[in-house]
Amino acid sequence: MGNKLKLGTFATNLDGGFTATTAEERHRLSWESVRRVAKLADAAGFEMQVPLARWRSLGGVTDFCGVNYEGLAWAAGVSGVTEHSHVYATVHVPVIHPIVAAKQMTTIDHISGGRFGVNVVCGWFPAEFEMFGATFLDHDARYRYAGEWIEIVRKLWTMEEEFDYEGEFFKIIKGQSQPKPLRKPHPPIMQAGQSGTGLKFAAKYADIAFRAINPDETNADVKRHFDELRRMGREEYNRSFDIWTQAWIICKPTEREANEYMDYVLGEKGDIGVLDGLPPNLVPREGPPEVLRKAQYRTLAGFGGGQIVGTPEMVAERLQQISNAGADGVLLCWVNYEDGLRDWVQNVQPLLEQAGLREPVR
Repeated sequence: MGNKLKLGTFATNLDGGFTATTAEERHRLSWESVRRVAKLADAAGFEMQVPLARWRSLGGVTDFCGVNYEGLAWAAGVSGVTEHSHVYATVHVPVIHPIVAAKQMTTIDHISGGRFGVNVVCGWFPAEFEMFGATFLDHDARYRYAGEWIEIVRKLWTMEEEFDYEGEFFKIIKGQSQPKPLRKPHPPIMQAGQSGTGLKFAAKYADIAFRAINPDETNADVKRHFDELRRMGREEYNRSFDIWTQAWIICKPTEREANEYMDYVLGEKGDIGVLDGLPPNLVPREGPPEVLRKAQYRTLAGFGGGQIVGTPEMVAERLQQISNAGADGVLLCWVNYEDGLRDWVQNVQPLLEQAGLREPVR
């Protein structure tokens, strides 16, 4: 049956992880640190491990997101040191041809014994496209491009005979690829678009739709958004899929300690320079100090995604709420993944088992 609420790690392929901080204890990128985190998550029963794709820095003194391991190579390596977790690669579809990607992903699926999946992203950072000399398509065109990319990859994964394909962006002549993935009918596809176009794209193509939770949303709001996404898939495309979300975690013995640690990591040690290079729509520049502080914290930790800060009981309660709203899984980030996972196993996992969200790891 599996766990009612599935779990995964996110962005361990980045130096600093998904936290823009100068704090000494932040995640430090090396293959040894990636390997240790991957094995800890695997042993803890986490169902998924997902990297983030970034080709250049977002700025700041930490060179945030600029020092990273590429997702496909990372996934191949993590597959080799894990036994249970499904290992995903995050792929920027505008910068890799679908024939090349299909072959690389099939190779990783074989390395992992059928545990591979792909997180398809269309890109949003113009400087990355400029670095490749690629055309930065408008928002909706990027999704049309990605749709053709997925259609070609699926054909390469599943069709034994050669095929031709001609669309708006791609022309394939006698396309074919062998061997086929072990995962049937094909490796699962995750998609994380949050705009109206992005959500519609996920409903049409994704096996796992990734839906962010805004900190200002009520539990009823979250449930309604999840329900609307599932309805779109069912009514418009006759499809069903899982829905996952993300949470950045600080877990301490007391709520006061958790909040003080967040102020230390994001206030005292936050890499504020990262905010200067981001578009205004991602982080406000004007407003009451407390509103600006919260917005900055959300951006520096998890890039605007969900945050859970508190005691083990508070973390477990919030995950229960997210599950009740309809989430099938949550990708987790910590300031330091190794410390976070060890604490998780000792202090949070037992509470999730008591709540019926997770089974004991065997």
